[in-house]
Formats: sequence, structure tokens, C-alpha cells
Amino acid sequence: MASATGILWLSVALGTSYLWILPKDKTVFRAVWKTAPVLLLSLYAYLVEAHPLLVAALALGALGDWSLAFEGDRAFIGGVGFFLSAHIAYVALLAAIADPAIAMADAWRLVAGALVALLTFGVLMRIWRPAGRMAVPIGVYVLLFMVLVWLTLGLADPLVFIGATLFIFSDIVLTIRKYWTGPDHPIDGAAAYVVWVTYYAAQVILTLTLSET
Repeated sequence: MASATGILWLSVALGTSYLWILPKDKTVFRAVWKTAPVLLLSLYAYLVEAHPLLVAALALGALGDWSLAFEGDRAFIGGVGFFLSAHIAYVALLAAIADPAIAMADAWRLVAGALVALLTFGVLMRIWRPAGRMAVPIGVYVLLFMVLVWLTLGLADPLVFIGATLFIFSDIVLTIRKYWTGPDHPIDGAAAYVVWVTYYAAQVILTLTLSET
């Protein structure tokens, strides 16, 4: 357990310090640094004997990080593919442990799920035309992600929903950067930091909360 804790703190250290290298040129060194934090979370989940689907979801997320560390549509498509696979693993895990009765028990759960859906689908409609041939794959990705978020409402710990919501918010900002505002927009630099902070925080929260189930 001590070694697992060390792995977790190393992940946090690398995930936090990545903010320093984030604005640098997209080199292999930068890609390795970007990939390592979530890969270490996957190793942590394995060491604490978390569900294999959680280990797989985090490992696939790390591969998505690697792909998105580079420029171009091919890298973007690869990243979407890896994260789509990661979300399938998350959905399979959550479907096995979520309780619909919990999701229906509190009004805030229904309201929160609806608000996340409205925001997400609103952005999807806005970027549908600019996304071109990527619109349908992104739409499938969004639908799967919404299933993931809704399933978290069936768990007693609200932190799981918060983690999933941060995750989807990170993807929303990433999509806006690529298909709405563009790389030359004044907010792009700050948005890049928002994407990483919300994404990495989401993965940490999901790792810690789902490792306990």
C-alpha cells in the first residue's frame, strides 16, 4: 500500500508540474510528461486491486493523452478513439455498480444530470457544422459520455458525479478550442490550462472514488 501511495503522489506531482511544460513545443518529451500522470493513476488502481475496468479505463485515457499531445487530425482522431474506449470501460464498470434508485432519490441528481446534458448538447449543436466529418464521431462520443455521467448519479458518493462532470467539462472546452474559437483566439492559452486542470482532477477523483467500490 505504501508503494501505491508513492505512485499516487508521483502522479500528482507530474500532473501538477505539467502546467509548466504545457505551453512548450509539442515534442516527444512533452508527450511523455503529459501521458505519465494518468498512466501512473492506472498503476495505482492496479496496485490497490481496483476493478480491472478502472485500470483499463485509466490506461486507455493515458493513450488518449499521448495521441492528443501531437498536432493534426490523425492525432485528434486517435485521441477520440482511445478516450471513447476508456469511456466504454467506465460505463461498463458503472453499469455494474450503479443503483437507479439512488439516482431517483434526490432532486439535485436529476437537475444536475439535466443541466450537464443541456450544456453538452448545446455545445455539440454549435460545433456540428464546423466539425465537418468529425461531427458524427464526436456525437457518438458525447452520447456515450452522457451515459457515463448519468450512471454516476446512481452512486451514493456525489464525488463520482463531480469527477465525471469535470471530465466532460474538460472535453467541452477542448472541443470549443478546436471547432469554435480556434487556436488564435485570445482565450486559447488560458483554455489550455483549464482543459488540463479539469481533466486531470477528474481522473484523480474517479480513480480515488471508484477504487473504493
